[in-house]
Amino acid sequence: MAVAVTPLSSLAETTTNTTYAHAMRSINPRLREAQSQVYAEALLTNSQRMHLDPRLVMAVVTAESSWNVHAVSPDGAEGLGQFKPETARELGIETFSGRSNLRGVTVYLRQLLGMFKSSRNAMRLAIASYNAGPYAVRADGGAPRGETQRYVTRVMALWHDFKRRLSPRPAVAEVAEALTPQAVMQDEATYWGAPQK
Repeated sequence: MAVAVTPLSSLAETTTNTTYAHAMRSINPRLREAQSQVYAEALLTNSQRMHLDPRLVMAVVTAESSWNVHAVSPDGAEGLGQFKPETARELGIETFSGRSNLRGVTVYLRQLLGMFKSSRNAMRLAIASYNAGPYAVRADGGAPRGETQRYVTRVMALWHDFKRRLSPRPAVAEVAEALTPQAVMQDEATYWGAPQK
């Protein structure tokens, strides 16, 4: 009898998604589990596609909206990544769609990093530009004082915290946990249609 085994990469991916989804729910307890799983998948997929650290993207979204897809700022920025309608149109995203908004966050961050790639402080300038806009940052010669500097400090602190708590890829222990005999037996039972205990 052949036994169906889920590929290791799929188990690792599922474990990582679950870890990120759990972190999102710890930030915003109002997130439903299914919703956080969708956001985690979108975050990790788009971060990989744009060659960004998903923990940086997570820090930006946490600072912007605390993972509230319905958030609207006093100046009209909307959704998870807090895009103004004109920026959302330029990026081709729907502000109140979590998946679309997360794609926008990663694309926009990649663009900003590209603008400042020759700078010694490219990361800080890109984060400042996310808050104040790239033209304001260039005109000021760096992060404008006040709110933008506080924003950069907050995002950097969140990013470092997430770097300590979350892996960009699953650790060996996470994969091993997904491969416990009980989990494997349950996967086999599901595959063969056997009743689960």
